[in-house]
Amino acid sequence: MNDIDLTKLLQKANDCVPRLKFDESVAMMSSQKNLIIDVREEIEVSASGLIQGAINIPKSIFDQSFSNELIDQYIDDRDNINIFLYCAVGVRSALVGLTLVNKGYSSIFNIGGFTDWVDNKGPLNR
Repeated sequence: MNDIDLTKLLQKANDCVPRLKFDESVAMMSSQKNLIIDVREEIEVSASGLIQGAINIPKSIFDQSFSNELIDQYIDDRDNINIFLYCAVGVRSALVGLTLVNKGYSSIFNIGGFTDWVDNKGPLNR
């Protein structure tokens, strides 16, 4: 994939998956049933931890062997849950969000980067 294709793919991802600010994320997380997915690689997570309540499914898994079962094992009802995604800065989470939209999931949100969450003193699991 060349740079132009990647740029177009990222633009499509950003168009399909809303990017939330920290305050918006916290408000939505407190009002409904959620699944929070950290798409960073395991080595990144082991160095810094997770957002409180998050699970880690690295983007590389989505790229290599994604099946709906990977997500469905954590949720009861696809139509009544918000899925929040994050990575280091928000690029990988946008791309994973597009994958989930293409696989039939709705209410997918990109909450950006782990660093933003930490800078805003969001709760963590270390």
